[in-house]
Amino acid sequence: MSIILIVAIILVGILFIFVEFFFIPGISIFSLLGFIISGIGVYLSYHHYGQNTGNWMFIGALLALGAVMYWGYKRTQSKKWALKTEIDGKVNNENLSAYAVGDKGIAFTNLRPEGKAIFANDERITVYSIGSFIDKDKAIRIIKIEHNKIFVTQID
Repeated sequence: MSIILIVAIILVGILFIFVEFFFIPGISIFSLLGFIISGIGVYLSYHHYGQNTGNWMFIGALLALGAVMYWGYKRTQSKKWALKTEIDGKVNNENLSAYAVGDKGIAFTNLRPEGKAIFANDERITVYSIGSFIDKDKAIRIIKIEHNKIFVTQID
């Protein structure tokens, strides 16, 4: 068996380990196959070329694996393979200072229990009904405001 073929087998095993760590993490089949294939390559070098060549192939395989892992880690940290987008949206970021307990408005959508309502400033705002559902276009009143939520009830 050729030494080039043995080196190719070891490199295929290292490639499988690299793919496992940096492209499809969590599966562990590729890394297991990579270690098995690399081990077979090192075993073949011991078997066909003796202990001295086998030791050099084993040390070379470990150094190559370390170098590839270091390169992959540095590449990942530099964000060349990672997404650069970040989510900067916020939930419940409405300014509720214009609203007070007792304000009256109209349900813009059905409140089941969450929906939209319009108050004096003609701005649609998310509100929550207390108790029962409130149909669209019904008169409502603010009962309480807490934790950036407006709670309303229907006016009869």
